[in-house]
Amino acid sequence: MASGFSHRFLKRCRTGKVRFFIGYRISSDIQRQTRQLCNRKSCVKSSMDHNVVRLRKGTCQGFKEADLMLKMAEKVEDRNLAFLTMYIGLFGPEIAVNIGRPTRQTIIWDGASISCKEHVPERNMAGPTKFLTMCLDYIQHDLQKYGNLSADCCLPFFANLWGFDFWNCHNSGVDVLEFTSDDSITEKIAWVLSTAAETISTKEKQGVSLNSPFLLYLVPSRDKVEKVHQICKPLELAGIETLILHSGASLDHHVHSIKEIEPEFLVSTPERLLELLQVEAVDISQIFLMVVDGTEAPFNKSFFRATEEIRRSIHRCHQTVVFSLE
Repeated sequence: MASGFSHRFLKRCRTGKVRFFIGYRISSDIQRQTRQLCNRKSCVKSSMDHNVVRLRKGTCQGFKEADLMLKMAEKVEDRNLAFLTMYIGLFGPEIAVNIGRPTRQTIIWDGASISCKEHVPERNMAGPTKFLTMCLDYIQHDLQKYGNLSADCCLPFFANLWGFDFWNCHNSGVDVLEFTSDDSITEKIAWVLSTAAETISTKEKQGVSLNSPFLLYLVPSRDKVEKVHQICKPLELAGIETLILHSGASLDHHVHSIKEIEPEFLVSTPERLLELLQVEAVDISQIFLMVVDGTEAPFNKSFFRATEEIRRSIHRCHQTVVFSLE
């Protein structure tokens, strides 16, 4: 994401041109819909005197509310701002943007207002464990072996500054919104997966038993499922099992696989995961980390709706990572 994003965001907030967190005026039709939602005692709060809508996390309870978010996002000209508008309901109170870069910002929102603060690097003397380094090495070696890694990638994954910043975000419980380029996404996914594997290993050493998947990775297509699985697969050497779910296999096959494998990671298209949730074949209520990847088209309505519905099936407080290609 361009560094100008943070500057434009702050300028609009300071001048008062932005009442809602990214700021746009809403039409009379959306105002009317908002009043209807408020009358149904939903989580949406409106402030008609300022002609804006204020939202809380978990606002999109159903397709009508999701449609409201989509209509509101469509009013925003800036693509990155529109993206944040639409997906804000997935995030917690702190969202790290531009991590690993000098333009890194933390967006703070309480459901009613938004502010930005400059990032102050934390001094974490512990650092990632040898287990995490091992996981990164497994992934990089496997991708190089089978020609799935760019020839330009000559540095070890462990030297990636984005990864260190993400690791700190993960351990601080801060959500991450990442606007990334296609040529750098592989290393970032490797860091997310390896960090999750490290957390699982640490919990097991502490005697914590995980009876359901730890990580849920949502992507829009079967091809993307396969690409992410290529990065997950080397972690089998570290004891991490991954199950992929997509429309290319039968529902019965996936039901059987879930029972047999008992995976730590789930990589799935939203549509197939919803089918499995409807027949109670999979439990995602205790997911610790949800990754949403492949949102290159910000107004992919079916992907957005399905992602919102899936998020409501996660009952515990979890961390969210959202990737979007620049």
